[in-house]
Amino acid sequence: MELERFFIWQDWPAEKQKLFFAALVAAWGLVLFMIWSGFHESQVSEARSVLQNKLQYSKTVPLVEQLKVGEASQGALIDREPMTAAQQVTRDLGLDNRLTSLRPLQSGSSSGEGVQVILESLNLPEMVALMRDFNVRGGLKVTSFSINHRLDTPDLADVQIILVR
Repeated sequence: MELERFFIWQDWPAEKQKLFFAALVAAWGLVLFMIWSGFHESQVSEARSVLQNKLQYSKTVPLVEQLKVGEASQGALIDREPMTAAQQVTRDLGLDNRLTSLRPLQSGSSSGEGVQVILESLNLPEMVALMRDFNVRGGLKVTSFSINHRLDTPDLADVQIILVR
């Protein structure tokens, strides 16, 4: 191989050499553009992913805080009498104005110390929160739960609950 004929375009006419180098520069530019666009798309995709993770995090933070508060208050009223614990739970949930009756169980009952609670005009989320707090915060177990549908307001119900510890 001769050193003078090392490059293949040396024997080409000048117009073909210009066209070849223009195509070579364009190809090099296209390769650089493709590399840049790949990095750019990667960066945009990562930014979307980070934004989506931040949005998901912002949605879960309040739930985690509620769980922490719930765990911190777990058994908070367990050292109190069942009547006092039930009264405190209804007061904390803002249901004390709908509390119709709160009385201790008869001493002849075999279930130990307990209380009977009657509330009026509760909706389903309030009932669920009430039952959860009786169990979690008050350490009270439900032995009897009676629900009566209200005729004047179909979305609400009256409940009678017997709780024991």
